[in-house]
Amino acid sequence: MPDAATQAPEDSKGAVPRLTRPLRPVAPGLVPAAVLLLAPPVLHLLRVDPLTLALLWCATAARFRSRLTTLDRLVLSAGLLTGWGCLLGVLASLWPWGLHPVALAEATALPLAALALTRPGPPPRLALPLTDRLLLLAFAAAGWCCLRPLLGEDATGRLAVLFHGEDLARHFALYDAVLRFGGYLVFHREQAAVALQDGFQSYPQGSHLVLAALTGFVRGGTGAPPALTSLGTFTLLTGTVLAACVAAVLWAACRAAGPAFGGWAVLLLCALTGGYLVLDEATGLLLSGFESEIFGLTLFALLTALVLRPLARPGEQLLLLGALTVGISFSYYLLLVTAVPLLLIWAVVHRRRLRPVRRAALAAAAALTGTAAALPVLANWRQANSPAVLAMPGGALPVVRHLLLPLLAAAVLGLLTAAARRNAVRRAALCAVTTVAGLVVALRQYQLASTGHTEYYYEKLLHQLVVVGLIALGAAALPLFGPPGRGRTAAGNPARAVRAGAAALVVLAALVLNSQTDDGTSGWQTSRFAGYLHGDRAAPFSASLVTAVHVTRPVPDPGIGVLLTEPRQGEDPRFYEGNLWLGVLARDNGRSWRAWIWGRWRRTPQEIVQFADRSPAPLRVYLDDPALAAATARLAGPGRAGRLEVVLVRYTGDGRPLIGPIVR
Repeated sequence: MPDAATQAPEDSKGAVPRLTRPLRPVAPGLVPAAVLLLAPPVLHLLRVDPLTLALLWCATAARFRSRLTTLDRLVLSAGLLTGWGCLLGVLASLWPWGLHPVALAEATALPLAALALTRPGPPPRLALPLTDRLLLLAFAAAGWCCLRPLLGEDATGRLAVLFHGEDLARHFALYDAVLRFGGYLVFHREQAAVALQDGFQSYPQGSHLVLAALTGFVRGGTGAPPALTSLGTFTLLTGTVLAACVAAVLWAACRAAGPAFGGWAVLLLCALTGGYLVLDEATGLLLSGFESEIFGLTLFALLTALVLRPLARPGEQLLLLGALTVGISFSYYLLLVTAVPLLLIWAVVHRRRLRPVRRAALAAAAALTGTAAALPVLANWRQANSPAVLAMPGGALPVVRHLLLPLLAAAVLGLLTAAARRNAVRRAALCAVTTVAGLVVALRQYQLASTGHTEYYYEKLLHQLVVVGLIALGAAALPLFGPPGRGRTAAGNPARAVRAGAAALVVLAALVLNSQTDDGTSGWQTSRFAGYLHGDRAAPFSASLVTAVHVTRPVPDPGIGVLLTEPRQGEDPRFYEGNLWLGVLARDNGRSWRAWIWGRWRRTPQEIVQFADRSPAPLRVYLDDPALAAATARLAGPGRAGRLEVVLVRYTGDGRPLIGPIVR
């Protein structure tokens, strides 16, 4: 029998009272909220900050309640976090922590934790259908094409591949300055005055802020590494942005096509859209150094997809459209010229979906989005408010029209069919492609009336037509090609897989054989991707000379460096962008940009001495002609010892530059 001391006493009715109170149930969202808030500092202490980024990405993807596949969730959450990251870049300039990964992570985790507590829900059903698996395969192929020439190279090798991208040098200066000063450079004008040419402190910096934040998560802290290391990271990130842009257009085209054109049939769409972008247009953007535009076009593709085929829940649709619009404005606000009309098309064509939303909520969403998107425009108002900017000259590779026009014609013809006109998604696609084409024609007429020929921003607007046209082609795929067919499931139908794969190969082969530029000979060897892959536009000698000079300069360097070396190995570092790259690596482009312009041509000793006398800082000139170097040093004399320094550049037997000695 049990011991009496161990028995619970009975009350007067013989019932045994409970010794412990029942445990209160834990709030459903308490554990996820605690994990989100505690993980960033803990993972930072463990020096695995990239895991924090992955956690926030997955947590954001899990919050969508619309019916989406796993890939859809990851793509849309990336777009949402990008827009949010642009706003955090502004806040980072105001709080004391700058772009520290823990501060950024906590600011992102707070709203996610609040949602977990106030609106808990079951975990999403994860699904990765055949369409998404094939899309991931296409993403990987596009990523390999975009990154192959950059992988395996050091900073000098990557600089050689992209050396002719003049704009890329300025984008690197912005990225590096954001890393160093920790936020939106509008709030750091004085600090960035030496690093950036006047006016660039207010240039749209969404891509630079987001890439700097990602760099901080990878490095586990704030601040910038040495300039050459920073350049190697930035060039690799730029190639990754290009791969993301191609992937975004592929995803958007498949979303516009809809589930009826899924399964193995998606291979045909991927070959058509991805092949065209990689072979010509996307690669041309990279070689031109248009990093901000590529970043903005990535978000623009996601926005176009949601305009054509919205999410089932209006609240999530409004949130995503707002975040993407803000990200577009911060990255490249010229895209607003087409993004705003697309938003109006969505509001009209899909107006029935907005009926459950209160007018006050719509007004609030529009006001908040408009206010946030106006920040970069107002910061750069000196240039943004002048229509004459649209006729400004510049260097942009022309769009390959002999491929673009047939693709646009196919999209429009498919969207004009009776079946397409009865579908809201395809009506929106037709409105989108015709609206953007109309804007292109209007800008063309304005530039012809202003200058007599088309200019830089005409090609830029054509890039937007390329993106919208390819996504509209996805919407037209079903009317053009018909449904893929019925029978066994797509994954279990080998015949369908063979037919789709063969069709994709035929389309890809046709694109490859016709991927030359409009003024080039027929064949893929003259395509931009072939030139990128084979290094036809690379400048290995110029890049090695710039980096060799850079590593010999003091840090910081009180003087300005100017390359005046002679052409070698078929390259002219002076006329190329050698002095521009030298200035951004020295982080003094704000004062050395005049030397870049002046140093593009051969100079006499008298011209060198005169420029040194006018220079706002001491001048260091690099010459590889011993006679010219000696004559310049004699003319300068000992009286200019603190104002002008002449450095001789020599070369080894295999052509590597050797910097020094100083010529007295």
